[in-house]
Amino acid sequence: MQVISLSPGKKPGTAYCTFPYDPDLVSLIKQIPGREWDKARRVWILPLTPENIAFLRGRVPRGVEVRMAPDLEREVAAREGALASAAAVKDAGDSEIDFDYFTQPYAHQRAGLDFLAKLGSGALLWEMGLGKTKTAIDYAEWLHRGGWVKLHAGHFTGTFTDPARFRVLVICPNTVKRNWGQEIEKHAGHTRFVIPEGTLKKRALAFGTATYTIINCELLSYPETARALMAREWDFVIVDESTRFKGPTSARTKALHKIPAKARVILTGTPITGKPEDAWAQMHFVDPGMLGSWWGFVDRYLRKNPWTRAIEGIRPEMAGDLAARIASRSYRIRKDEVLDLPPKVYEDRLVEMGPDQKRHYEAMKNDLRMVVGGEVVEAWNILTQLLRLTQITAGLVGAGDRYQWLDPSAKLAELDDLLDDLAGEQVVIFGIYQKELEALAARYKSDAIIYGPTPEKQRAVFIDQFQRGERRLLFVQSHTGGIGINLTAAKYAVYYSRGWSLEDWLQSQDRLHRIGQTGTVTIVTLTAKNTIDERIAKVLGQKQNIADALTGDDARALAREILGD
Repeated sequence: MQVISLSPGKKPGTAYCTFPYDPDLVSLIKQIPGREWDKARRVWILPLTPENIAFLRGRVPRGVEVRMAPDLEREVAAREGALASAAAVKDAGDSEIDFDYFTQPYAHQRAGLDFLAKLGSGALLWEMGLGKTKTAIDYAEWLHRGGWVKLHAGHFTGTFTDPARFRVLVICPNTVKRNWGQEIEKHAGHTRFVIPEGTLKKRALAFGTATYTIINCELLSYPETARALMAREWDFVIVDESTRFKGPTSARTKALHKIPAKARVILTGTPITGKPEDAWAQMHFVDPGMLGSWWGFVDRYLRKNPWTRAIEGIRPEMAGDLAARIASRSYRIRKDEVLDLPPKVYEDRLVEMGPDQKRHYEAMKNDLRMVVGGEVVEAWNILTQLLRLTQITAGLVGAGDRYQWLDPSAKLAELDDLLDDLAGEQVVIFGIYQKELEALAARYKSDAIIYGPTPEKQRAVFIDQFQRGERRLLFVQSHTGGIGINLTAAKYAVYYSRGWSLEDWLQSQDRLHRIGQTGTVTIVTLTAKNTIDERIAKVLGQKQNIADALTGDDARALAREILGD
Protein backbone atom coordinates (compact mmCIF):
# COMPACT_ATOMS: atom_id res chain seq x y z
CA MET A 1 0.00 0.00 0.00
CA GLN A 2 1.28 3.46 -0.91
CA VAL A 3 1.37 6.04 1.87
CA ILE A 4 1.16 9.82 1.74
CA SER A 5 2.71 11.10 4.97
CA LEU A 6 1.88 14.49 6.47
CA SER A 7 4.13 15.96 9.18
CA PRO A 8 4.32 19.41 10.80
CA GLY A 9 5.76 22.09 8.51
CA LYS A 10 8.24 24.75 9.51
CA LYS A 11 5.59 27.47 9.34
CA PRO A 12 2.47 27.26 11.55
CA GLY A 13 -0.53 26.06 9.62
CA THR A 14 1.48 24.04 7.09
CA ALA A 15 2.39 20.39 6.65
CA TYR A 16 5.18 18.58 4.86
CA CYS A 17 3.82 16.02 2.42
CA THR A 18 5.99 13.09 1.30
CA PHE A 19 5.34 9.93 -0.74
CA PRO A 20 7.19 7.63 -3.15
CA TYR A 21 7.23 9.25 -6.57
CA ASP A 22 4.05 8.61 -8.50
CA PRO A 23 2.96 10.89 -11.38
CA ASP A 24 -0.72 10.46 -10.50
CA LEU A 25 -0.11 11.55 -6.91
CA VAL A 26 1.98 14.50 -8.07
CA SER A 27 -0.90 15.55 -10.32
CA LEU A 28 -3.28 15.24 -7.36
CA ILE A 29 -1.09 17.36 -5.07
CA LYS A 30 -0.84 20.06 -7.74
CA GLN A 31 -4.62 20.52 -7.52
CA ILE A 32 -4.42 21.63 -3.87
CA PRO A 33 -4.55 25.44 -3.45
CA GLY A 34 -1.36 26.88 -1.98
CA ARG A 35 0.84 23.82 -2.38
CA GLU A 36 4.54 24.51 -2.87
CA TRP A 37 7.48 22.32 -3.83
CA ASP A 38 10.48 22.69 -1.51
CA LYS A 39 13.48 21.89 -3.69
CA ALA A 40 15.92 21.85 -0.78
CA ARG A 41 13.95 19.35 1.32
CA ARG A 42 12.36 17.69 -1.72
CA VAL A 43 8.95 17.74 -0.09
CA TRP A 44 5.62 19.29 -0.85
CA ILE A 45 4.36 21.97 1.56
CA LEU A 46 0.58 22.11 2.00
CA PRO A 47 -1.58 24.71 3.80
CA LEU A 48 -3.18 22.74 6.63
CA THR A 49 -6.80 23.68 5.99
CA PRO A 50 -9.71 21.29 6.56
CA GLU A 51 -10.70 21.73 2.90
CA ASN A 52 -7.26 20.70 1.66
CA ILE A 53 -7.13 17.62 3.87
CA ALA A 54 -10.67 16.62 2.89
CA PHE A 55 -9.79 17.08 -0.80
CA LEU A 56 -6.67 14.95 -0.45
CA ARG A 57 -8.40 12.14 1.42
CA GLY A 58 -11.34 12.16 -0.95
CA ARG A 59 -9.27 12.04 -4.14
CA VAL A 60 -6.45 9.57 -3.38
CA PRO A 61 -6.63 6.48 -5.59
CA ARG A 62 -7.65 3.12 -4.20
CA GLY A 63 -4.75 1.51 -2.37
CA VAL A 64 -3.26 4.85 -1.18
CA GLU A 65 -3.49 5.86 2.49
CA VAL A 66 -3.09 9.35 3.94
CA ARG A 67 -1.33 9.29 7.30
CA MET A 68 -1.01 12.33 9.52
CA ALA A 69 1.12 12.96 12.58
CA PRO A 70 -1.09 12.92 15.74
CA ASP A 71 -0.59 16.64 16.42
CA LEU A 72 -1.68 17.44 12.86
CA GLU A 73 -4.76 15.26 13.29
CA ARG A 74 -5.66 17.26 16.37
CA GLU A 75 -4.93 20.50 14.53
CA VAL A 76 -7.22 19.64 11.63
CA ALA A 77 -9.95 18.32 13.95
CA ALA A 78 -9.84 21.57 15.95
CA ARG A 79 -10.07 23.65 12.77
CA GLU A 80 -12.99 21.56 11.53
CA GLY A 81 -14.70 22.04 14.88
CA ALA A 82 -14.11 25.79 14.77
CA LEU A 83 -15.61 26.07 11.30
CA ALA A 84 -18.63 24.01 12.32
CA SER A 85 -19.15 26.08 15.46
CA ALA A 86 -18.85 29.34 13.50
CA ALA A 87 -21.40 28.09 10.97
CA ALA A 88 -23.79 27.20 13.81
CA VAL A 89 -23.47 30.70 15.27
CA LYS A 90 -24.35 32.21 11.87
CA ASP A 91 -27.36 29.94 11.53
CA ALA A 92 -28.59 30.88 15.01
CA GLY A 93 -28.08 34.61 14.44
CA ASP A 94 -27.41 35.17 18.15
CA SER A 95 -25.03 34.07 20.88
CA GLU A 96 -24.58 34.00 24.62
CA ILE A 97 -20.83 34.58 24.40
CA ASP A 98 -19.37 35.66 27.70
CA PHE A 99 -18.46 39.32 27.26
CA ASP A 100 -19.23 42.47 29.23
CA TYR A 101 -20.33 44.85 26.47
CA PHE A 102 -19.75 48.56 26.98
CA THR A 103 -22.67 49.35 24.64
CA GLN A 104 -25.44 46.80 24.29
CA PRO A 105 -25.45 44.88 21.00
CA TYR A 106 -28.15 43.61 18.71
CA ALA A 107 -28.51 39.83 18.34
CA HIS A 108 -26.56 39.73 15.08
CA GLN A 109 -23.71 41.68 16.69
CA ARG A 110 -23.47 39.11 19.49
CA ALA A 111 -23.40 36.42 16.81
CA GLY A 112 -20.72 38.34 14.91
CA LEU A 113 -18.50 38.52 17.98
CA ASP A 114 -18.92 34.79 18.64
CA PHE A 115 -18.32 33.98 14.97
CA LEU A 116 -14.95 35.76 15.09
CA ALA A 117 -14.15 34.23 18.48
CA LYS A 118 -14.73 30.75 17.04
CA LEU A 119 -12.48 31.28 14.03
CA GLY A 120 -9.87 33.73 15.29
CA SER A 121 -9.90 35.55 11.93
CA GLY A 122 -12.76 36.19 9.55
CA ALA A 123 -14.74 38.50 7.30
CA LEU A 124 -17.85 40.49 8.26
CA LEU A 125 -19.64 41.15 4.97
CA TRP A 126 -22.49 43.12 6.50
CA GLU A 127 -24.53 45.69 4.65
CA MET A 128 -23.92 49.29 5.58
CA GLY A 129 -25.60 50.33 8.80
CA LEU A 130 -25.47 46.99 10.65
CA GLY A 131 -22.70 47.98 13.05
CA LYS A 132 -19.77 45.87 11.90
CA THR A 133 -17.40 48.54 13.26
CA LYS A 134 -18.83 48.02 16.75
CA THR A 135 -18.49 44.25 16.41
CA ALA A 136 -14.85 44.53 15.35
CA ILE A 137 -14.16 46.79 18.35
CA ASP A 138 -15.98 44.38 20.67
CA TYR A 139 -13.83 41.55 19.34
CA ALA A 140 -10.66 43.56 19.90
CA GLU A 141 -11.74 44.23 23.49
CA TRP A 142 -12.71 40.56 23.96
CA LEU A 143 -9.24 39.49 22.83
CA HIS A 144 -7.59 42.17 24.96
CA ARG A 145 -9.40 41.00 28.08
CA GLY A 146 -8.14 37.45 27.68
CA GLY A 147 -10.52 35.90 25.21
CA TRP A 148 -7.63 34.63 23.13
CA VAL A 149 -6.87 31.88 25.66
CA LYS A 150 -10.15 30.22 24.64
CA LEU A 151 -9.20 30.09 20.98
CA HIS A 152 -7.50 27.30 19.10
CA ALA A 153 -3.78 28.15 19.09
CA GLY A 154 -3.40 27.13 15.45
CA HIS A 155 -5.18 30.29 14.34
CA PHE A 156 -2.30 32.45 15.52
CA THR A 157 1.39 32.90 14.90
CA GLY A 158 1.96 33.70 18.57
CA THR A 159 0.18 34.33 21.85
CA PHE A 160 -1.06 37.45 23.59
CA THR A 161 1.18 37.43 26.62
CA ASP A 162 1.06 40.99 27.94
CA PRO A 163 -2.32 42.80 28.02
CA ALA A 164 -0.54 46.11 28.60
CA ARG A 165 1.20 45.75 25.24
CA PHE A 166 -1.84 44.55 23.30
CA ARG A 167 -1.87 46.37 19.96
CA VAL A 168 -4.59 46.72 17.32
CA LEU A 169 -4.05 48.14 13.84
CA VAL A 170 -7.06 49.65 12.05
CA ILE A 171 -6.62 50.24 8.30
CA CYS A 172 -9.44 52.30 6.81
CA PRO A 173 -10.24 54.99 4.21
CA ASN A 174 -8.76 58.36 5.09
CA THR A 175 -12.21 59.90 5.40
CA VAL A 176 -13.27 57.68 8.33
CA LYS A 177 -10.19 57.68 10.57
CA ARG A 178 -11.77 60.18 12.98
CA ASN A 179 -14.99 58.19 12.93
CA TRP A 180 -13.08 55.10 14.07
CA GLY A 181 -11.71 57.05 17.03
CA GLN A 182 -15.21 58.14 17.98
CA GLU A 183 -16.50 54.57 17.66
CA ILE A 184 -13.71 53.23 19.91
CA GLU A 185 -14.56 55.82 22.53
CA LYS A 186 -18.26 54.97 22.23
CA HIS A 187 -18.06 51.15 22.20
CA ALA A 188 -14.87 50.46 24.17
CA GLY A 189 -15.21 53.30 26.68
CA HIS A 190 -11.66 54.63 26.39
CA THR A 191 -9.50 56.85 24.20
CA ARG A 192 -6.42 54.65 23.96
CA PHE A 193 -6.01 55.21 20.23
CA VAL A 194 -3.66 57.19 18.04
CA ILE A 195 -4.26 58.62 14.56
CA PRO A 196 -0.73 59.32 13.27
CA GLU A 197 -0.26 62.66 11.53
CA GLY A 198 2.55 64.67 9.99
CA THR A 199 5.34 63.41 7.77
CA LEU A 200 5.66 59.74 6.91
CA LYS A 201 8.53 59.48 9.38
CA LYS A 202 6.47 61.00 12.21
CA ARG A 203 3.55 58.74 11.41
CA ALA A 204 5.75 55.66 11.43
CA LEU A 205 7.11 56.60 14.85
CA ALA A 206 3.55 56.78 16.20
CA PHE A 207 2.63 53.24 15.12
CA GLY A 208 1.83 51.08 18.13
CA THR A 209 2.10 53.88 20.70
CA ALA A 210 -1.48 53.23 21.86
CA THR A 211 -3.77 50.22 22.06
CA TYR A 212 -5.33 51.16 18.71
CA THR A 213 -3.40 52.65 15.79
CA ILE A 214 -5.73 54.04 13.10
CA ILE A 215 -4.24 54.65 9.64
CA ASN A 216 -5.48 55.24 6.10
CA CYS A 217 -4.87 52.46 3.61
CA GLU A 218 -2.64 54.68 1.40
CA LEU A 219 0.14 54.44 4.01
CA LEU A 220 0.70 50.84 2.91
CA SER A 221 1.76 52.14 -0.50
CA TYR A 222 4.76 54.08 0.88
CA PRO A 223 7.89 52.01 1.61
CA GLU A 224 8.77 53.97 4.78
CA THR A 225 5.43 53.45 6.50
CA ALA A 226 4.87 49.98 5.03
CA ARG A 227 8.21 48.77 6.46
CA ALA A 228 7.33 50.22 9.86
CA LEU A 229 4.00 48.38 9.86
CA MET A 230 5.67 45.12 8.88
CA ALA A 231 8.39 45.52 11.49
CA ARG A 232 6.09 44.86 14.46
CA GLU A 233 3.76 41.97 15.16
CA TRP A 234 0.24 43.21 15.71
CA ASP A 235 -2.14 41.33 17.94
CA PHE A 236 -5.15 42.19 15.80
CA VAL A 237 -5.49 43.88 12.39
CA ILE A 238 -8.81 45.26 11.14
CA VAL A 239 -9.22 46.24 7.48
CA ASP A 240 -12.27 48.44 6.96
CA GLU A 241 -13.70 48.75 3.43
CA SER A 242 -11.45 45.87 2.41
CA THR A 243 -12.56 46.02 -1.22
CA ARG A 244 -9.93 48.74 -1.63
CA PHE A 245 -7.42 45.89 -1.60
CA LYS A 246 -8.05 44.17 -4.91
CA GLY A 247 -5.08 44.04 -7.24
CA PRO A 248 -2.66 41.30 -6.14
CA THR A 249 0.33 43.17 -7.56
CA SER A 250 -0.34 46.58 -5.98
CA ALA A 251 2.11 47.82 -3.36
CA ARG A 252 -0.58 48.26 -0.73
CA THR A 253 -1.92 44.70 -1.18
CA LYS A 254 1.56 43.19 -0.99
CA ALA A 255 2.30 45.18 2.16
CA LEU A 256 -1.01 44.15 3.76
CA HIS A 257 -0.21 40.47 3.26
CA LYS A 258 3.17 40.93 4.93
CA ILE A 259 1.93 42.61 8.11
CA PRO A 260 2.38 40.11 10.97
CA ALA A 261 -0.89 39.60 12.81
CA LYS A 262 -2.23 37.07 15.28
CA ALA A 263 -5.85 37.75 14.35
CA ARG A 264 -7.31 39.40 11.25
CA VAL A 265 -10.72 40.74 10.27
CA ILE A 266 -11.96 42.41 7.09
CA LEU A 267 -15.10 44.56 6.97
CA THR A 268 -17.11 45.45 3.90
CA GLY A 269 -20.74 45.91 2.95
CA THR A 270 -20.06 44.78 -0.60
CA PRO A 271 -19.94 41.01 -1.21
CA ILE A 272 -16.46 40.12 -2.33
CA THR A 273 -17.87 37.47 -4.63
CA GLY A 274 -19.12 40.18 -7.01
CA LYS A 275 -15.91 39.76 -8.99
CA PRO A 276 -14.26 36.41 -8.19
CA GLU A 277 -10.81 37.82 -8.86
CA ASP A 278 -11.34 40.42 -6.13
CA ALA A 279 -11.83 37.71 -3.53
CA TRP A 280 -8.25 36.52 -3.47
CA ALA A 281 -6.47 39.57 -1.97
CA GLN A 282 -9.03 39.92 0.82
CA MET A 283 -9.40 36.24 1.75
CA HIS A 284 -5.66 35.64 1.52
CA PHE A 285 -5.29 38.24 4.25
CA VAL A 286 -7.97 36.57 6.40
CA ASP A 287 -6.61 33.04 6.03
CA PRO A 288 -3.27 32.92 4.16
CA GLY A 289 -3.04 29.88 1.93
CA MET A 290 -6.74 29.06 1.91
CA LEU A 291 -7.04 30.00 -1.77
CA GLY A 292 -3.39 29.42 -2.62
CA SER A 293 -1.13 31.87 -4.40
CA TRP A 294 -2.60 34.41 -6.81
CA TRP A 295 -1.50 32.47 -9.88
CA GLY A 296 -2.66 29.21 -8.37
CA PHE A 297 -6.02 30.86 -7.60
CA VAL A 298 -6.34 32.05 -11.20
CA ASP A 299 -5.49 28.62 -12.62
CA ARG A 300 -7.88 26.81 -10.29
CA TYR A 301 -10.91 29.08 -10.20
CA LEU A 302 -10.94 31.60 -13.03
CA ARG A 303 -11.69 31.41 -16.75
CA LYS A 304 -9.45 33.27 -19.20
CA ASN A 305 -9.98 34.42 -22.74
CA PRO A 306 -7.87 32.02 -24.84
CA TRP A 307 -6.63 34.83 -27.07
CA THR A 308 -6.15 37.83 -24.79
CA ARG A 309 -5.65 35.84 -21.54
CA ALA A 310 -7.91 38.38 -19.82
CA ILE A 311 -9.96 37.09 -16.89
CA GLU A 312 -13.58 36.59 -17.96
CA GLY A 313 -15.07 35.20 -14.76
CA ILE A 314 -15.19 32.10 -12.63
CA ARG A 315 -14.98 28.57 -14.01
CA PRO A 316 -18.53 27.23 -13.57
CA GLU A 317 -17.36 23.88 -12.23
CA MET A 318 -15.33 25.63 -9.49
CA ALA A 319 -17.94 28.19 -8.40
CA GLY A 320 -19.31 25.98 -5.64
CA ASP A 321 -15.88 25.22 -4.18
CA LEU A 322 -14.87 28.90 -4.12
CA ALA A 323 -18.18 30.02 -2.62
CA ALA A 324 -17.96 27.37 0.11
CA ARG A 325 -14.41 28.35 1.08
CA ILE A 326 -15.28 32.05 1.27
CA ALA A 327 -18.54 31.39 3.15
CA SER A 328 -16.78 29.28 5.79
CA ARG A 329 -14.63 32.27 6.84
CA SER A 330 -17.17 35.03 6.31
CA TYR A 331 -20.48 36.18 7.76
CA ARG A 332 -22.82 37.85 5.26
CA ILE A 333 -25.88 39.76 6.52
CA ARG A 334 -28.39 42.03 4.82
CA LYS A 335 -30.38 44.57 6.76
CA ASP A 336 -33.72 43.02 5.88
CA GLU A 337 -32.57 39.78 7.48
CA VAL A 338 -31.84 41.04 10.97
CA LEU A 339 -33.21 44.51 11.68
CA ASP A 340 -36.67 45.92 11.81
CA LEU A 341 -35.52 49.26 10.40
CA PRO A 342 -38.05 51.74 9.06
CA PRO A 343 -38.40 51.44 5.28
CA LYS A 344 -36.74 53.43 2.54
CA VAL A 345 -39.07 55.29 0.18
CA TYR A 346 -37.84 56.37 -3.26
CA GLU A 347 -39.19 59.41 -5.05
CA ASP A 348 -38.04 60.53 -8.51
CA ARG A 349 -38.72 64.13 -9.48
CA LEU A 350 -38.57 64.71 -13.23
CA VAL A 351 -37.69 68.24 -14.24
CA GLU A 352 -37.77 69.90 -17.66
CA MET A 353 -34.62 71.77 -18.59
CA GLY A 354 -35.00 75.36 -19.63
CA PRO A 355 -34.09 76.67 -23.12
CA ASP A 356 -30.54 77.70 -22.12
CA GLN A 357 -29.84 74.32 -20.52
CA LYS A 358 -31.21 72.48 -23.57
CA ARG A 359 -29.04 74.56 -25.89
CA HIS A 360 -25.86 73.78 -23.92
CA TYR A 361 -26.90 70.13 -23.60
CA GLU A 362 -27.42 69.69 -27.36
CA ALA A 363 -24.10 71.42 -28.07
CA MET A 364 -22.31 69.02 -25.74
CA LYS A 365 -24.09 66.06 -27.37
CA ASN A 366 -22.80 67.24 -30.76
CA ASP A 367 -19.28 67.37 -29.35
CA LEU A 368 -19.77 63.83 -28.05
CA ARG A 369 -20.97 62.66 -31.50
CA MET A 370 -17.73 63.94 -33.00
CA VAL A 371 -15.64 62.08 -30.39
CA VAL A 372 -17.57 58.82 -30.84
CA GLY A 373 -17.40 59.13 -34.60
CA GLY A 374 -13.61 59.35 -34.56
CA GLU A 375 -11.49 56.38 -35.61
CA VAL A 376 -9.58 56.26 -32.34
CA VAL A 377 -11.79 56.40 -29.26
CA GLU A 378 -10.27 57.04 -25.85
CA ALA A 379 -12.65 55.93 -23.09
CA TRP A 380 -11.54 58.78 -20.83
CA ASN A 381 -12.43 61.33 -23.53
CA ILE A 382 -15.96 59.95 -23.92
CA LEU A 383 -16.45 59.73 -20.15
CA THR A 384 -15.32 63.35 -19.78
CA GLN A 385 -18.00 64.41 -22.24
CA LEU A 386 -20.60 62.28 -20.44
CA LEU A 387 -19.70 63.93 -17.13
CA ARG A 388 -20.15 67.37 -18.69
CA LEU A 389 -23.61 66.33 -19.84
CA THR A 390 -24.42 65.47 -16.23
CA GLN A 391 -23.10 68.84 -15.08
CA ILE A 392 -25.36 70.64 -17.53
CA THR A 393 -28.41 68.79 -16.22
CA ALA A 394 -27.35 70.02 -12.77
CA GLY A 395 -27.36 73.58 -14.11
CA LEU A 396 -23.61 74.15 -14.34
CA VAL A 397 -21.38 74.92 -17.31
CA GLY A 398 -17.64 75.41 -17.39
CA ALA A 399 -14.39 73.58 -16.80
CA GLY A 400 -11.51 73.58 -14.34
CA ASP A 401 -12.13 76.26 -11.72
CA ARG A 402 -14.48 78.31 -13.90
CA TYR A 403 -18.14 77.33 -13.53
CA GLN A 404 -21.35 79.29 -13.64
CA TRP A 405 -25.03 78.51 -13.00
CA LEU A 406 -27.34 78.41 -15.97
CA ASP A 407 -30.33 80.59 -15.27
CA PRO A 408 -32.88 79.25 -14.87
CA SER A 409 -31.73 75.81 -13.66
CA ALA A 410 -34.59 73.32 -13.52
CA LYS A 411 -33.03 71.24 -10.74
CA LEU A 412 -32.17 74.30 -8.71
CA ALA A 413 -35.72 75.56 -8.87
CA GLU A 414 -37.04 72.12 -7.88
CA LEU A 415 -34.61 71.95 -4.96
CA ASP A 416 -35.78 75.36 -3.75
CA ASP A 417 -39.40 74.16 -3.77
CA LEU A 418 -38.52 70.87 -2.12
CA LEU A 419 -36.64 72.48 0.76
CA ASP A 420 -39.53 74.86 1.28
CA ASP A 421 -41.87 71.88 1.49
CA LEU A 422 -39.53 70.24 4.02
CA ALA A 423 -39.27 73.31 6.24
CA GLY A 424 -38.02 72.29 9.66
CA GLU A 425 -36.71 68.90 8.47
CA GLN A 426 -33.02 68.02 8.40
CA VAL A 427 -31.91 67.12 4.88
CA VAL A 428 -28.74 65.62 3.40
CA ILE A 429 -28.07 66.82 -0.15
CA PHE A 430 -25.81 64.52 -2.19
CA GLY A 431 -23.93 65.51 -5.32
CA ILE A 432 -20.92 64.33 -7.28
CA TYR A 433 -19.09 67.57 -8.15
CA GLN A 434 -17.13 69.76 -5.77
CA LYS A 435 -18.06 73.04 -7.51
CA GLU A 436 -21.70 71.98 -7.52
CA LEU A 437 -21.71 71.36 -3.76
CA GLU A 438 -19.87 74.61 -3.06
CA ALA A 439 -22.38 76.57 -5.14
CA LEU A 440 -25.35 74.85 -3.49
CA ALA A 441 -23.98 75.44 0.01
CA ALA A 442 -23.40 79.11 -0.79
CA ARG A 443 -26.94 79.42 -2.18
CA TYR A 444 -28.40 78.13 1.09
CA LYS A 445 -25.95 80.09 3.24
CA SER A 446 -24.15 77.06 4.65
CA ASP A 447 -20.52 76.02 4.95
CA ALA A 448 -21.26 72.40 5.95
CA ILE A 449 -19.81 70.42 3.04
CA ILE A 450 -18.41 66.89 3.35
CA TYR A 451 -16.14 66.41 0.34
CA GLY A 452 -12.50 65.95 -0.61
CA PRO A 453 -11.16 69.35 0.51
CA THR A 454 -12.90 69.20 3.92
CA PRO A 455 -10.24 68.62 6.63
CA GLU A 456 -10.85 65.52 8.75
CA LYS A 457 -11.38 67.44 11.99
CA GLN A 458 -13.80 69.88 10.35
CA ARG A 459 -15.69 66.99 8.80
CA ALA A 460 -16.21 65.48 12.27
CA VAL A 461 -17.42 68.85 13.58
CA PHE A 462 -19.98 69.21 10.78
CA ILE A 463 -21.32 65.69 11.32
CA ASP A 464 -21.52 66.13 15.08
CA GLN A 465 -23.37 69.42 14.71
CA PHE A 466 -25.77 67.88 12.21
CA GLN A 467 -26.45 64.86 14.43
CA ARG A 468 -27.19 67.17 17.38
CA GLY A 469 -29.71 69.09 15.28
CA GLU A 470 -27.65 72.28 15.14
CA ARG A 471 -27.59 72.29 11.33
CA ARG A 472 -30.55 71.73 9.05
CA LEU A 473 -28.69 71.08 5.78
CA LEU A 474 -25.58 69.03 5.08
CA PHE A 475 -24.02 68.86 1.62
CA VAL A 476 -22.19 65.60 0.90
CA GLN A 477 -20.18 64.30 -2.04
CA SER A 478 -21.63 60.81 -2.54
CA HIS A 479 -18.24 59.17 -3.13
CA THR A 480 -16.24 60.96 -0.42
CA GLY A 481 -18.99 60.94 2.21
CA GLY A 482 -20.59 57.66 1.27
CA ILE A 483 -18.79 55.54 3.86
CA GLY A 484 -18.11 55.47 7.55
CA ILE A 485 -20.34 58.33 8.72
CA ASN A 486 -23.64 58.38 10.59
CA LEU A 487 -26.34 60.79 9.42
CA THR A 488 -29.39 59.25 11.12
CA ALA A 489 -30.56 62.69 12.30
CA ALA A 490 -31.98 63.14 8.78
CA LYS A 491 -34.92 61.31 7.27
CA TYR A 492 -34.58 62.95 3.85
CA ALA A 493 -31.79 62.57 1.30
CA VAL A 494 -31.85 64.54 -1.93
CA TYR A 495 -29.62 63.46 -4.85
CA TYR A 496 -28.97 66.57 -6.88
CA SER A 497 -26.68 64.61 -9.22
CA ARG A 498 -25.56 60.99 -9.43
CA GLY A 499 -22.67 59.10 -11.02
CA TRP A 500 -22.45 55.58 -12.45
CA SER A 501 -21.19 53.88 -9.28
CA LEU A 502 -23.74 51.53 -7.72
CA GLU A 503 -21.56 51.26 -4.62
CA ASP A 504 -21.60 55.04 -4.06
CA TRP A 505 -25.37 55.14 -4.60
CA LEU A 506 -26.16 52.37 -2.10
CA GLN A 507 -23.58 53.25 0.53
CA SER A 508 -24.48 56.93 0.61
CA GLN A 509 -28.15 56.07 1.25
CA ASP A 510 -27.10 53.90 4.15
CA ARG A 511 -25.53 56.86 5.93
CA LEU A 512 -29.15 57.64 6.88
CA HIS A 513 -30.73 54.16 6.78
CA ARG A 514 -28.81 52.39 9.53
CA ILE A 515 -28.95 51.45 13.20
CA GLY A 516 -30.29 54.45 15.12
CA GLN A 517 -32.73 55.57 12.43
CA THR A 518 -36.24 55.86 13.86
CA GLY A 519 -38.27 57.02 10.88
CA THR A 520 -38.90 56.28 7.22
CA VAL A 521 -36.00 57.45 5.05
CA THR A 522 -37.12 59.22 1.88
CA ILE A 523 -34.66 59.19 -1.03
CA VAL A 524 -35.46 61.96 -3.53
CA THR A 525 -33.67 62.00 -6.89
CA LEU A 526 -33.77 65.02 -9.17
CA THR A 527 -33.74 63.81 -12.78
CA ALA A 528 -33.67 65.96 -15.92
CA LYS A 529 -36.13 64.60 -18.47
CA ASN A 530 -34.79 63.08 -21.71
CA THR A 531 -31.15 63.34 -20.58
CA ILE A 532 -28.26 61.22 -19.36
CA ASP A 533 -29.84 61.37 -15.89
CA GLU A 534 -32.47 58.86 -17.03
CA ARG A 535 -29.81 56.43 -18.32
CA ILE A 536 -27.97 56.65 -14.99
CA ALA A 537 -31.24 55.94 -13.16
CA LYS A 538 -31.80 52.86 -15.37
CA VAL A 539 -28.32 51.50 -14.72
CA LEU A 540 -28.56 51.94 -10.96
CA GLY A 541 -32.11 50.58 -10.92
CA GLN A 542 -30.86 47.43 -12.62
CA LYS A 543 -28.16 47.11 -9.94
CA GLN A 544 -25.38 47.60 -12.46
CA ASN A 545 -22.04 49.16 -11.60
CA ILE A 546 -20.20 50.32 -14.70
CA ALA A 547 -18.18 53.12 -13.12
CA ASP A 548 -14.87 51.26 -13.25
CA ALA A 549 -15.48 48.84 -16.12
CA LEU A 550 -15.63 50.97 -19.27
CA THR A 551 -13.17 50.19 -22.07
CA GLY A 552 -13.03 52.16 -25.28
CA ASP A 553 -15.66 49.99 -26.97
CA ASP A 554 -17.90 49.99 -23.89
CA ALA A 555 -17.70 53.76 -23.65
CA ARG A 556 -18.55 54.14 -27.34
CA ALA A 557 -21.63 51.87 -26.96
CA LEU A 558 -22.80 53.74 -23.87
CA ALA A 559 -22.40 57.10 -25.59
CA ARG A 560 -24.34 55.92 -28.65
CA GLU A 561 -27.18 54.70 -26.46
CA ILE A 562 -27.37 58.09 -24.74
CA LEU A 563 -27.16 59.92 -28.05
CA GLY A 564 -29.87 57.71 -29.54
CA ASP A 565 -27.84 57.20 -32.73
